[in-house]
Amino acid sequence: MTSVKVSRITMRIYIPIAIVLLLVLLGALGQLATIVPIKDAQTVAAISNGGVAFDKVKYVDSIWKSRVIPAAENDAVSIATLVPDLEKSPQAAEVKYGHDVGGAYSFLVSFSGTVTKVDTSSPTGTITVAAPVSGQELAIKVQIGPVILGTALRDAMKFISFGQFLNQVQYGGVGDELNSRVEQDVVSKLDLKSLQGKMVSVRGAFTYDGTNAKNLLVIPIIVTVGQGTR
Repeated sequence: MTSVKVSRITMRIYIPIAIVLLLVLLGALGQLATIVPIKDAQTVAAISNGGVAFDKVKYVDSIWKSRVIPAAENDAVSIATLVPDLEKSPQAAEVKYGHDVGGAYSFLVSFSGTVTKVDTSSPTGTITVAAPVSGQELAIKVQIGPVILGTALRDAMKFISFGQFLNQVQYGGVGDELNSRVEQDVVSKLDLKSLQGKMVSVRGAFTYDGTNAKNLLVIPIIVTVGQGTR
């Protein structure tokens, strides 16, 4: 018998055996692994947030009026006080007024002034407010979106910390939802087309870049538009 014939006989014997063994193995795996359909949004949320369902909208709902707004009303430091203190002694001012998150300090601040510019030319729009600081007018940029940048609002809240959440996805989601809430509940109530030249009072949050105390990009939490114009 030639070697070719032997190989063919061997293949005829072993291929069916291999198929049977494969079917048995697949059957066993089917017993061990059961496919469970995703039935509802709660299950989807659990998977996307690391195995534990977390509703960032519900969380922000629970703190916005009861904790975020009161913090802005009661704990904000005046820009007229903060900026000179940061320029004089940054470390002391950071500890006294700010909240440290990962080595960067964020602050709740308040100021009043005249809107000198409304920039809606990009998704990261801003208004510029001229506010008195140390006898001069400081140009402060206030974010109006619709894209609100950064996590200053989340990080300025001393009652919010990473340790409260399962993972970075949940923690980051809170920052995103707080920014969305600013767009929905704060900016949407402003008449941006008529805002230039008007007096406004702002309470909001910003993260200090560690180098220039006068370079402020504020996320607004409360904006009150005055009746007077400049």
